[in-house]
Amino acid sequence: MTRYGSYSKIIFSPNLKFACAASVLLALPLQSHASLDDLAGSFGNQLEELSAASNQATYDQLALSGCTDLQVNATEACSGGAFISWQTVRELVHTGNELTGEGSTLFSLGLDLEGLGFSLRWTAGEEFSAQGDMSNSFVGGQLSGLASRISALRHGGSRYAYNQHENTGILVAAKYLDGKTGGGASADSSDDGYIKAWSPWGSFLNASYTYGSRSATTLGDAFDFDGMDLSGGVDYRYDNHQVFGVMLGYQSEELDFDSSKSIVDGGVDMTGYSIQPFYLYQSDSWYMSLSLGYQMMSFDMDRSIRYPSLNPDVESTDTTAVSDTDATGFSSSSTFGYAFNPLSEVSIEPYMTFDYRNVEVDGYTEQDLENDGFDFIVSDQDIDSLETAYGLKLQYILASSYGVFIPYVDMQHRIQHKDESRNIEAFYVNASEAIGNIQDAAFTLPTDDPDSSYQVYTLGLSTVIQGAQLTGDNTAASGGLQAFANIRFFKNLAHYTQTQIAGGLRYEF
Repeated sequence: MTRYGSYSKIIFSPNLKFACAASVLLALPLQSHASLDDLAGSFGNQLEELSAASNQATYDQLALSGCTDLQVNATEACSGGAFISWQTVRELVHTGNELTGEGSTLFSLGLDLEGLGFSLRWTAGEEFSAQGDMSNSFVGGQLSGLASRISALRHGGSRYAYNQHENTGILVAAKYLDGKTGGGASADSSDDGYIKAWSPWGSFLNASYTYGSRSATTLGDAFDFDGMDLSGGVDYRYDNHQVFGVMLGYQSEELDFDSSKSIVDGGVDMTGYSIQPFYLYQSDSWYMSLSLGYQMMSFDMDRSIRYPSLNPDVESTDTTAVSDTDATGFSSSSTFGYAFNPLSEVSIEPYMTFDYRNVEVDGYTEQDLENDGFDFIVSDQDIDSLETAYGLKLQYILASSYGVFIPYVDMQHRIQHKDESRNIEAFYVNASEAIGNIQDAAFTLPTDDPDSSYQVYTLGLSTVIQGAQLTGDNTAASGGLQAFANIRFFKNLAHYTQTQIAGGLRYEF
């Protein structure tokens, strides 16, 4: 017996050729002739190569368990789900056999090398990275939403009042956090021009809409996505320098794979919830904020598998695998900044932010709606992210009889310190019934590397719609109403385009 690559070829001597003819014919259907391995290096991209190796490994393991090339029905040695998976991988291997001229071709799809690569791509399962990417994006979006809330709290917060004594209804901005109205004595203030007491409580409601797309890569599919985020909470100003608060968040996002740009079809729907306590310390010049977060996400995914057969005895493949799973995330963020005023109405703020998040996506099992054997068992995913951001914020205070308006520009350069690719393991559900060590037939799917650096630019406006007012001699000034709106652009992401539009309200009570 002479071995060539990953298959064996039996050479008979002339004296044994006729004597063993019957046994050779019986044995031929059992020879795998690992043609997909023989085609290694010939496929169009890395993902097709990985899918070929994994489908071949599944074929080899099922052949060892008793499945044969000629069987058309389940047998005692190859029954139930094992036979369903066997039919799936056998078609691909027989197609490879036909291309190499070795082994059984009875169930070949009749495709050329490009067509075989096309079919392998449909079976690869690279869509499984979408849940991890969406989870990480959701947690990051919650952190950026909280950052917007804290920024609005600092600059549109409770140190604004109506100067009713000299200019009825004119809103006056306090210069610092000491409560001074900036004008003379008023009905809201003591004789020295200071508000006697401010309400420490505030409530807020934010909303954002995020949309974008991902371009196709060797390891990842093209898709479009969009989602709506709602968040709200309360904050409590402990003193002139410290604020404590908590933010609750909800997000719904939809991802649609783009079949015009990738060999893929289907989509993912995500629902997420978040809770984030936070703390803000602010002096006359410098500030810091801290937050912790916990996120919960759920996903529903459908993944199409479609490829043709040019063999009239083998049906084309057209099925859908569906699944659902959950994920949890932990996050923390800290920001340190310094504000200085070259002019009384101009503020310049350099700052640094540290964002950490960890997301764990639960493993799950797909269901093939047509029972064609393309459903996978998918392993857990664990995603770590540590980003630092170096930012600069420029803003201008405009005070008028209509309110206080603070337009601003925020520029960030973000650096990802955990920019390694991760691997996702998956294997055919039905094959697991017959294979002893399923790891021998696992699909190992690497993801694209995360971006090591990118930029975020924000254009926004904070405004004080209504300043705090006193309602009685012994009450604190309350009733202040502030709002913010911004648009955030993400630039120099390797595979993504992304834009976020956000706005929110805060009311002091």
